[in-house]
Amino acid sequence: MSLRFGVQQALRGAALLAALSLAQTAAAQAVPTDAAGGCPISPATVASFFESGTVTLNGVVKPADSTVALAPNCGFFQWTEQMFLWLTSPAPATYGGGSHVMFSPQFYTVSPEDSSGRRNFIPNSPGRPINMFLRAMELGPHGLPIVMARTGQIVEVPHETPGQKPPSIRLANGKLIPGTQVQNVRKTEQGTLELLDARGKLLVPKVLKLAPIVRQRALLSADRPVPIVPMKAFTSAIQARKLVIKGIPIFIDPAGNVIDVEPGQADSGVLISQNGSLIYYIIAVNDVFAFHRTMQGAAVIPGNTNIAFPTSMADVNAVVSFAASKGHTIQDPKALAIETKSSWMDASKVPNPNDYIQVEAVVPTFDKSNPNNWVPNGQTTLKLVMLGLHVVGSTSGHGEMVWGTFEHEGNAPNATYAYNSTSGLKTVAQNTSGSWLFTPSGSSGPFNATNNSWTGTAITGTPVGPSPVLRAKPWGSNDGGNPANAAGLNTQVISANASVISQLNAADVRRQYFQLGTTWTIGGAPPNGGNEVGTNHLANATMETFVQGATPSAPSANCFSCHTTNKVPVSHVYPRLTPLP
Repeated sequence: MSLRFGVQQALRGAALLAALSLAQTAAAQAVPTDAAGGCPISPATVASFFESGTVTLNGVVKPADSTVALAPNCGFFQWTEQMFLWLTSPAPATYGGGSHVMFSPQFYTVSPEDSSGRRNFIPNSPGRPINMFLRAMELGPHGLPIVMARTGQIVEVPHETPGQKPPSIRLANGKLIPGTQVQNVRKTEQGTLELLDARGKLLVPKVLKLAPIVRQRALLSADRPVPIVPMKAFTSAIQARKLVIKGIPIFIDPAGNVIDVEPGQADSGVLISQNGSLIYYIIAVNDVFAFHRTMQGAAVIPGNTNIAFPTSMADVNAVVSFAASKGHTIQDPKALAIETKSSWMDASKVPNPNDYIQVEAVVPTFDKSNPNNWVPNGQTTLKLVMLGLHVVGSTSGHGEMVWGTFEHEGNAPNATYAYNSTSGLKTVAQNTSGSWLFTPSGSSGPFNATNNSWTGTAITGTPVGPSPVLRAKPWGSNDGGNPANAAGLNTQVISANASVISQLNAADVRRQYFQLGTTWTIGGAPPNGGNEVGTNHLANATMETFVQGATPSAPSANCFSCHTTNKVPVSHVYPRLTPLP
């Protein structure tokens, strides 16, 4: 958009801000428009995002130039804003068509794991529905489903094998008993579990003692607080087995100790909206990612590899040449390697589908005749609406990748947060009243506790159904029990959001989504629990629902809790992908 400074443009800007204010009055989750300072993005910059040089309705946006060093913190938040607009742009003819850039032939859908644990690149074919899959739980450092201990540790739960004996449980007196002796489980008012045998006798388990993870903060500069966390707490994970009694999962470490997890958590959790719609997901990567992986050959990439994603023009030029030798032209090499993960639901299940990004997709169907056990029974083609999108990419000097995420404003309410407004520090209190997809209006929780788990053959629950969702870390920051602690970072993200949203055409559907935040490491170093910066408590309410904690100050996972390197295994899908032909 070539916005010229003058009366006409000023009036247009005022009209857009007024439209934004009105839209937010009616919307479920408003982005404040009165942030003081922060990271606003100028009209000239937003205009430069667009191929035409002018902000246009649903206009095609260019990718950010990831070969240019990003200046903390605003440069990273701006990168994420531009990449979101690019990925969700209508795919131009130069991309080979398609509903959106991220579903054009310049991108590939990533398949689920097959029986050998390998994945495949699925070429996108414009005019044909894409394939989406049941929403899956976030994976831990070793690619396994996870839950969170109350004390903040990651707990990985390997898949049970057919015929495997139930785990044994160690009692408080040291005795080890077969898990089959536990016949009933009840929850206390505090959310802890009590185990009982067949006669109703209380079995007191030995609970694994874990030191709480305290995120102390050190100021590297006046506006740059950095959490200091022991490396081991985030680069390793406790291994546990699961014992399900009366639909309640119990997690047990190799010594038989019960692990006190966040209330209501289950590995391989399945998210369901309040009206009963399943949430589907899809992983898509760009051609730079796909051909970079193909260059490495067919073998599984080991976790200790030194292979890194391209972070410079010289790096990506080698990928461009390789792709050309395979008959493919990379249109946007400066985007570097991009990976996306997005969440979707049936468009007919939302009251205002035209306020969402939409796509046609083939999704699995389920026999729901047993309310406690939904069994796959086929597939169907549906129009879906997008709920959330992870935007992840390598950039100059950042092989660990930059991690940003977006959500639709109607998903779920925010917990209490604070930011710096033009009238001073402002606290926005938690308010669950409203029309939310995942939370009943006025709900008081408990929040973020899954009722459902994917067993590998069915969705189970008691019964299968929704549970209230709260965005526990608004704008990706942990408040440490005091919302004002996170106000500076919140202000930066809020101001970036508000400035971009206000400048988009009033009818552009992308206005309905907002950036929760973006995180990266200092200098692109491997994440170590103390060098993650930006909004480093980032959790999308539709994709990390069950590991974001239940309150702003509760222990929670962040992107680098599970993505623990600055080499290619930082992507959980990259190492086991089968190369392109």
